[in-house]
Amino acid sequence: MRGWDSKTADNMNNFQAAFTQIANSETIYDIQDQGNYAWLDNYSINNNGQLNISGWHATNKAINKKYRYTIILNGETHQEIARKNITDEQVERNDVAVAHDVYNAAQSGFNVQFDLANVIATTPSIQVVDRYTDDPVGNGNAIDYWFTPFNLDHGNYGNLDNISVKNNQLQLSGWHANNATANKKYHYIIVIDKTNNNRELTRQRITESISRPDVAKVYPGIYQAEKSGFDVKLTASLFNFNHQLQVVDRYTDDPAGNGNAIDYWFAPFGGEFANQGWVDDVNLADGNNVQISGWHANDVTQYEQNYFIILYDQTANRQVAVTKATSSTRPDVAKAYPNIKTAGNSGYRAKFNLTNAKLLPGHSYSIVSRYSTALEGNGDQGAYTDYWSNPFILNTKANYLDQVQMTKDGLKVAGWMVDDNSLMRPNAYVIVLNNGKEIARQQVKLTARPDVAKIYPGVFNSLNSGFNALVRFDPQLVNGNMQVLLRFSADPLGNNNYSDQISNNYSSNAGSFDQIDVNKATVSINGWHASNQSVNKPYQYLIALGENGQELARWKIAEEGLVRPDVAKAIPYIFNSGESGYRLSIDIPNNVQHHTVRFIHRYTDDPAGNGDYSDIYSNPVMVNNLMRTPIDYRLPSEYAPYPDLKTLNNFWIHVKIGNNRVYLMNNNDVVYTMYCTAGYYDHGISTTPTGTFHIQNERGNSFFNRSLGEGANHWTSFLDHGVYLFHTVPTDAYGNYKPYEASQLGINQGSHGCIRLSIPDAAWIQYNVPTGTKVVIDN
Repeated sequence: MRGWDSKTADNMNNFQAAFTQIANSETIYDIQDQGNYAWLDNYSINNNGQLNISGWHATNKAINKKYRYTIILNGETHQEIARKNITDEQVERNDVAVAHDVYNAAQSGFNVQFDLANVIATTPSIQVVDRYTDDPVGNGNAIDYWFTPFNLDHGNYGNLDNISVKNNQLQLSGWHANNATANKKYHYIIVIDKTNNNRELTRQRITESISRPDVAKVYPGIYQAEKSGFDVKLTASLFNFNHQLQVVDRYTDDPAGNGNAIDYWFAPFGGEFANQGWVDDVNLADGNNVQISGWHANDVTQYEQNYFIILYDQTANRQVAVTKATSSTRPDVAKAYPNIKTAGNSGYRAKFNLTNAKLLPGHSYSIVSRYSTALEGNGDQGAYTDYWSNPFILNTKANYLDQVQMTKDGLKVAGWMVDDNSLMRPNAYVIVLNNGKEIARQQVKLTARPDVAKIYPGVFNSLNSGFNALVRFDPQLVNGNMQVLLRFSADPLGNNNYSDQISNNYSSNAGSFDQIDVNKATVSINGWHASNQSVNKPYQYLIALGENGQELARWKIAEEGLVRPDVAKAIPYIFNSGESGYRLSIDIPNNVQHHTVRFIHRYTDDPAGNGDYSDIYSNPVMVNNLMRTPIDYRLPSEYAPYPDLKTLNNFWIHVKIGNNRVYLMNNNDVVYTMYCTAGYYDHGISTTPTGTFHIQNERGNSFFNRSLGEGANHWTSFLDHGVYLFHTVPTDAYGNYKPYEASQLGINQGSHGCIRLSIPDAAWIQYNVPTGTKVVIDN
């Protein structure tokens, strides 16, 4: 919650003067820090092809490198596109200086613009490099930070918004946007008579594009999307509206409208008769044929009696197969379209041999149902009427891993994999990755999976998609995140010309402290821990850590290797998960009593519990803690009295948002713990600011925020002089504490940015904590 307390101009001037003094003071940094730190805060491409990037880069290795460049590369070829000298344009970033105590961190920001208009059409992705160098032209002795590449949108988008005839003119309006048009300055609208052998009837050059801010809003990364519209008027007598007409929007480098072009083919229109159709099924499951079924209803069949089904490659703009079809009965279509007399006999089935059709993965295909007066070929020699299906693209990938089980010999993997790219890549492989790097692979022979074919009939060879393989390797090689990569490759060895699918991450180390029972003298613990690294690690230990991560005690676990079928079922992909259980009961040492501790379960090869090990951590555990339960917003958080600040030599406040706790600290020791509710999380970022702040002069007994409709009592400012506060749980307009918000104290985040406390805790801070006291807030 944000509070408000008005301040005089003098107070604000004093604050600004203090801030300026700090900013101008001599910089001191940690010369031992060898890290290279950076972050790309934002990148965007406007409709004119201008790339804007901002972020920061800080490192001690920039010392003696007085020149700074920002460089952009082609993300695939790593060829340099452009560079800018930003030596004198560095952006102040005090937030970086707070986070990273390294050379010049406070001046580590950048905000750079590049013109991509000439390269956006041919560049798949962009990689940003930030460089410190001793070379005035940006080479020489340098320290770089290479940011993760980001892709440029190369989709082809368009829509024909309006087709109308008025005053003997065919009026066409719509839009077409594509980054590949950036180097194609000529724009044409072309109208094709599909009925008359796809003959071009006319074309008109567009010299003045129509503003389309709606398109720019939907496709902000497309070059000139805001100027992608067209509105043309064509002489209506050029067209026979009993024919199928198709509009093509074209950007080209040829003044005549040909040459190297980017086209968008809008759906056909026109025709004297109602023209309806549907493709019910496109089936490539057997890997040998394309089987198609559907219907096409149009009373033009009384003149055009020959029936053709055409498979058309929209990407290559060519017909790849054709067959004659025989009509079949479709009473369902007749019921849906009673005004089409021939609808009851509009069904069809067709089959194309894949060897002859030569379908290509990634291409977009339409099924064309054609009625024609011609008997031979594909019917285009006579008068004909077509129905074009919505395009389908051969780019579907899918898989499922029915079994992923780690054994002493490696990973046993069973499941299925389908990929339209396997049309040209017949070799199937299962590859195991550890932290993204391959550790082993196994070629597999695919087997029948009729269940998969039923779900994915339109994916090539889905009927033959099953596999069951053992990928052999030492389980200890998996020491991070494991993934299973499924590959189809044109290379028999599986290295070149491939298409991949990758699984989610499988952890290599997992566990649970199922039960931690604490009484006055003992702690009883049982749980499980499975790790691929447990191979050749025969010793198990339990270790207790204090609030600051220091070890308090350790115990060797005697009762280990307990059978856990539930764990084996849940995480079979980790070695020996079925015998991962343990239990122990221990006496509580004095140095553990009344502490919040975290327990570690450890596998190790060292009898003393050190050496090479694999750990898991418990959540924090209160060992006979002094915290009040149940939580009551009307009472102090602890049963113990508040600390006497006069007895502390280094008092400060530590807020942990995710823990819902405020810790009163003396040096590194917690002297009192308060329940709290801090700012809610929005996309992983709390509304409560994080960092180091200090208690300010502003404080008071109560306030009310009209815009939020709530207030609070006992407030103390720690940031922005009355904006971010410590205060009680919220009150309503009548000063009553809100029950729901009060019930969330110490449990959930939920404020608008302030730190909510119980009534006594907030009052204690208001009346006892001195101005200037350090406040550290983290997640």
